[in-house]
Amino acid sequence: MGKVTMSQRELKHYRLAMEVIDGKLTIVDYAIQINKSYRQAQRIIKKVKDKGSLGALHGNAGSIPHNKTPQELEVQLVDLLRHKYRNFNLTHFREKIEKLEKIRIKKDALHVIAKRHGLVKHPKRRGRRSHKPRPRLPKEGMMIQFDGSNHLWFGEDKTDLIGGIDDATGIVVAAEFFYGETSNHCLKVIREIVDNYGLPESFYMDQAGIFGKKDQESESQISRAFDQTGIRLILAGSSQAKGRIERLWRTFQDRLIAELDFYNITDFDEANKFLKETFIPEYNLKFSVEAEELEKSYRKNVFGNLDIIFCKKVRRKIMVGNVFSWDNVSWVVDEKNCFYGREININYHLDGSYSFDIMGRKVQCKVSNRKRLSDYGDKSKLRKSA
Repeated sequence: MGKVTMSQRELKHYRLAMEVIDGKLTIVDYAIQINKSYRQAQRIIKKVKDKGSLGALHGNAGSIPHNKTPQELEVQLVDLLRHKYRNFNLTHFREKIEKLEKIRIKKDALHVIAKRHGLVKHPKRRGRRSHKPRPRLPKEGMMIQFDGSNHLWFGEDKTDLIGGIDDATGIVVAAEFFYGETSNHCLKVIREIVDNYGLPESFYMDQAGIFGKKDQESESQISRAFDQTGIRLILAGSSQAKGRIERLWRTFQDRLIAELDFYNITDFDEANKFLKETFIPEYNLKFSVEAEELEKSYRKNVFGNLDIIFCKKVRRKIMVGNVFSWDNVSWVVDEKNCFYGREININYHLDGSYSFDIMGRKVQCKVSNRKRLSDYGDKSKLRKSA
């Protein structure tokens, strides 16, 4: 045993024990003074007789606790927390070092070490909940909570992470980084969900121009696509109403940013590849839950070609000679049938191409031989020549 320091309590036990040994104090009074039983008082007095002042010490005094973290391991953990895993919270850090560094440590022991060295990340305080969380829906595919988050996810510029989470299971069904939260970007993610899982019963979204508004008469591109495929669009009255997707973004901002920084990912395409192939599968494995019912609510596609549904549409009216105007150019429907008076859809597809359809039937179109009005030069001269 090395150098051992006695506490004030142990010094008191020793001093009073010596008074018992010298006959100045009875064992009963000694037991009362040190708040021990008569038998415990007897044992302490015997130890003091045999060992002197060391007899008043606890039996484990001077020994290393069996659950104490070795000094070398503590130094290693502190170094990893300060440098290699500097952006990780303790739970995330513990998961990563077990997987990558092959280091196992109990949660409480890690927290003690981190607190001792001032390395505990304190989460931002949030206001007290004023409402109860809504119970999960019973079946997978009944509702997808969908949203975008503009944040400094990686690199030096903010990007928009657009994605959806299944209400019943918490599975992230799709997510992707974009520059801008546009209709086509949202439709691209929605199309990915449909391709991988099927058509869900409903989507829960913000009241926004690209999604739709409750008091808005004209439909958005997304609401039009949902109407064509029988998907119900539910518009949230507040951000708290779609709490699961909001909490998802907070978790992503804590974990995903740390992971992207850890792997030194600053490239847009690399970030999307890591998100889709690594982060989301691991996230779903760890955080998703089983639905209350095994049967899923996703529906198979019975609407034919989804390319002309999940796209941005612009409508134009067909005039005499199957001619219509688009992008300041005269076009002609290159078909045998006459479509005078009907509307034609110009479809801007997710891959950047475009096509034409009339009531869901694809048609071929070409630029008309007619010149654009601007090709005639000054309009006043055109009127005079007429």
